[in-house]
Amino acid sequence: MSTYYDILCVPQQASEDEIRKAYRKQALLFHPDRNSSADATARFLMILQAYEVLSDKNKRFLYDHNLGEYASGSVYDIPNYETWKAQKAEERKLEQQRLKEELEQQQTTFRNHRYYRFRKASIYIQSISGIFLGFTFLFLSLYLVFITHVIVFFVVLPFICAGFLLSYFSYTWFADKKKLF
Repeated sequence: MSTYYDILCVPQQASEDEIRKAYRKQALLFHPDRNSSADATARFLMILQAYEVLSDKNKRFLYDHNLGEYASGSVYDIPNYETWKAQKAEERKLEQQRLKEELEQQQTTFRNHRYYRFRKASIYIQSISGIFLGFTFLFLSLYLVFITHVIVFFVVLPFICAGFLLSYFSYTWFADKKKLF
């Protein structure tokens, strides 16, 4: 049987860039959507498996040291599409579960911190102050235009914009930070 290097048509000393280029080239040739031959799917999965091993430094190191076993066929396995698909789905599920547990642990640590309540209160106070200050700028600027002349509108326009933007960004900042609590 051929080695992963033979499958990707690269020498054993190939760099990561050469492996990536060879993978893309072979994947385009044997992708089941582009190649209608009977063994295109199996060949594509072999290319994918070869790339997964050779693109990861640790897996490549282990593969290079166990090359005799892979080449003799005792470890080398041609993947079945359904098996490969189920394996990848299981890997994604385990990764999502790990990330969810990690997030829950971070949230628990964050909520148990001694400054948690202070931070939560400060977020509410900062957001309400920003919104209040923004609306104050906005209404005072509009009131100034109303009691004077319309031409003053162009003078206070930066303050009107600043009031609107301060209110808007205070609200969006609050909505973003509220997700943490």
